[in-house]
Amino acid sequence: MTEYSHVKSTKLVLKGLKDKRKKKKHKDKKRKREDEADKDDIIGRWWAVGNFGEITGTVAIEMQNYSYVHALDTGLFTLGTPHKDDEGPDPPEQFTAIKLSDSRIALKSGYGKYLGISSEGTVVGRSDAIGSREQWEPVFQDGKMALMASNSCFISYREKHGS
Repeated sequence: MTEYSHVKSTKLVLKGLKDKRKKKKHKDKKRKREDEADKDDIIGRWWAVGNFGEITGTVAIEMQNYSYVHALDTGLFTLGTPHKDDEGPDPPEQFTAIKLSDSRIALKSGYGKYLGISSEGTVVGRSDAIGSREQWEPVFQDGKMALMASNSCFISYREKHGS
């Protein structure tokens, strides 16, 4: 027991825990970050994709002026209501883009399901994994982009009338 009294005791510190000592704050760096944030607000967070390399992270699919593809909890999709030009897409209209190769991507909805093409040719979001039907190829032409599905058809929408 006397050997233990000679040992210096300290508290256990685990990786990831923050130190309680005060750290000096650098006001210049903080101001610079605030200036950069202001620039982002002026420019906006959303922009049109011009090439394959820009498809990353959170994306939205605009079908008409400020109207975006809207995910439903049923795994189907609809066209969302038009937004003002200074508004971005709502959370159900946002997808996560995942690069699969130099020419193909997968899109994951906010419900955690991948967008794919059904055997009837309808876009659905019900898959938990990426298969051949969940792969999309972006095609760029005349400053615009289209998404081609595994059945060699491009994504489009049509209004349903009646039931």
